[in-house]
Amino acid sequence: MSDYTDKLTGTIKKHLVGVLSSSGLPNTKETLEVLAQVWFEKKQMFEAQIRALDMMELESFAVDDPRGALLLTYSGSLVSLGPLDKGGRRAEYASIQLRTDVPHLALKESSRLESDIRIDHDVNFIEGPVKSTSSLLKITACGTDVPAEEQEKRIREATIFLTNGFMKINRTIAPPGTDVPEQFTLKAMVTYLARKNALSQKQTRQLLDDYHTMLESGILLGQRVPLGKIGRLFLKKRPPQKARVGINPATGEKITLKARPEEPAPRMAFSRTMKEKSRQVELK
Repeated sequence: MSDYTDKLTGTIKKHLVGVLSSSGLPNTKETLEVLAQVWFEKKQMFEAQIRALDMMELESFAVDDPRGALLLTYSGSLVSLGPLDKGGRRAEYASIQLRTDVPHLALKESSRLESDIRIDHDVNFIEGPVKSTSSLLKITACGTDVPAEEQEKRIREATIFLTNGFMKINRTIAPPGTDVPEQFTLKAMVTYLARKNALSQKQTRQLLDDYHTMLESGILLGQRVPLGKIGRLFLKKRPPQKARVGINPATGEKITLKARPEEPAPRMAFSRTMKEKSRQVELK
């Protein structure tokens, strides 16, 4: 066996062998090695996101723990549990073992755990998005001093980032000849958002269309239109430019660029948060 497979525990290795047998991928040692590498990449991505959101790893999580939690299974599926309230807790299950477009999502607004949850054990629900999950690799939660609303925010952001991150990783091991759809097309995002929010695709697309129309209207009316934590859109006067000689980047030939009068042009200002997060990304 190669490096990644050798690093697996016996339990995880056995689980991945089972995943491989039903994946449609070639059932070889080489493919198992790729699955092991993918497994470690997902684990590292999960751990990095949890550290960034100041969440802690736990060995167990009680049924009556008032906090929310984010769980990672042996299979690389995510389970999000919202803070406990009188009606139970919101639960979302994202199964993204070898999907390359959108994950299978299931959610329930008022779910109830059957018992305390522990590392290396399944999660079972009395009422929930699924009846049970595969065994848990990670249990994470915010500190007890973090308000419920802030917990919800951190868990939601981690879930969205990780489900999409895991799908990107899965795309690298699609079987040969598979027509892998693009992940961040409008169609794929509509499908994901519809499933995540229990809406029809038609409703979701209409909401997005209305949202985009509002953004466009605000920009054209001269407003600085917020894009949430990403930044703001606005119009800015572009200074006039005289006619000049430039270079066609495709051919290298000299071309004449026409004079251009002063005119408004769309611009975007990224937020400080977006800039800080971008600096932490390692581009390949």
